[in-house]
Amino acid sequence: MPKLSNKLNIIQDYDIDIEITENHYDFAITDLFTMATRINKKRQFLFVSTVLGKHLAVRPQVPILTGALLAMMYHEKLVGQKPLLLPSVVQAIKTQHNVQEILQQVEAHKLELAEDVLFIGFAETATALGHAVFNAFQSKATYIHTTRELLPELEPFVTFEEEHSHATSHRVYCEQPEKLQQAKQIVLIDDEITTGNTVVNIIETLRHKFPTVPHYTVLSILDWRSPQQQAKFVELEAKWGVTIDFVSIVSGQFSCEGTPRLTTDQVRPTTEATIEMNLLSVNEAVDQKHYHSIADNGLINRAPYMLATGRFMLTTEQHNAQRQTLQTIAGQLQALRTGGPALVIGTGEFMYVPMQIASYLGEEVYFQSTTRSPIYCADDLCYTITEKIAFESPENNGVENYLYNLQRHPYSELFLVVERIANKEVVARTVQALKSVSNATIYVICMHEWGTK
Repeated sequence: MPKLSNKLNIIQDYDIDIEITENHYDFAITDLFTMATRINKKRQFLFVSTVLGKHLAVRPQVPILTGALLAMMYHEKLVGQKPLLLPSVVQAIKTQHNVQEILQQVEAHKLELAEDVLFIGFAETATALGHAVFNAFQSKATYIHTTRELLPELEPFVTFEEEHSHATSHRVYCEQPEKLQQAKQIVLIDDEITTGNTVVNIIETLRHKFPTVPHYTVLSILDWRSPQQQAKFVELEAKWGVTIDFVSIVSGQFSCEGTPRLTTDQVRPTTEATIEMNLLSVNEAVDQKHYHSIADNGLINRAPYMLATGRFMLTTEQHNAQRQTLQTIAGQLQALRTGGPALVIGTGEFMYVPMQIASYLGEEVYFQSTTRSPIYCADDLCYTITEKIAFESPENNGVENYLYNLQRHPYSELFLVVERIANKEVVARTVQALKSVSNATIYVICMHEWGTK
């Protein structure tokens, strides 16, 4: 396709020039992302996805369908035949119409794999995207995602670095590494590839754990590697004796001009919580993993993890078995809806489970996740992020998290779904921060029972 150039203003006189080199399904840029400035001296620009449900609210079916599209593109590369539902998925993502109907069709016609494939999603932003890719396959698929969390009871299977990120260290924890090592192919999933350095780091590590795996595929929504960076992978393929394929929805290159003039960030302060919470424990028994974590500041969270997240590995059979549990939980939440628009909020890496629950809650339901990524906020309607709240992570107390643009939507209910609450008072302060920008009724859904310490 001919190269298409776009110049976008990020903020003030800070601009980005984007040259699209591949866009097989003719997505408009705004179908997939918008731009913002992040508070990070290493990299001040940020591609803010409009389809992931991370920094901006979306219908929950949209990120699941985005993962399905990447899965279909990967499958087409494997078998040489375009999946029948691919055009419908593309159209649903573009228009965000009939998303539930198309998702049901995708769920009813899952893709087949000829051999065992390990899918690895990158924390934090792509944990749900990787899970959605994995969800599109019928069998022979295993999923695990990297994590920024530190679990002292379990030795990491692999560790690697993502130098430009706000939190750089990735870990992969697995109780059954021999199950992972049955994989004949490995697929890495991230929302965006900028330089490819993170991919180099993880493949270099994985090669020693999977010496017989000859084929790696990298799936991403956006691929911005320069020709020089692409050539580097050709050299690495020869050096390592492996094949590394890149599959993305849109690819190209970009360059930034100017420097953003960042003033004092407008963040609503949180105060000591004196309000009562609607704190709900789920009625359904949830399969758990009993490990504790240590946050960056040394605080310990002894609440259990969920099996359904894929943080410790998930097979297709386990994933399907967890679906009924999540549907039952959704039924519990649906009874609390009053008919107006509702927002389901995930927390940090804990994205796919609340996203899947949200997809079962009916019409006018949206999904968004908290993030540890600090995006600059400006009172400018032409800018992407116009308001944000800051609070401690419910799972990792002491680690600041953010939620953006909540005031733009008049929600009737907010459902904050938390995998593992470390401290009720911290969660109460999170609820107070939510109340400072929303008149919605707020429910906190805890995925473990209190007393599990």
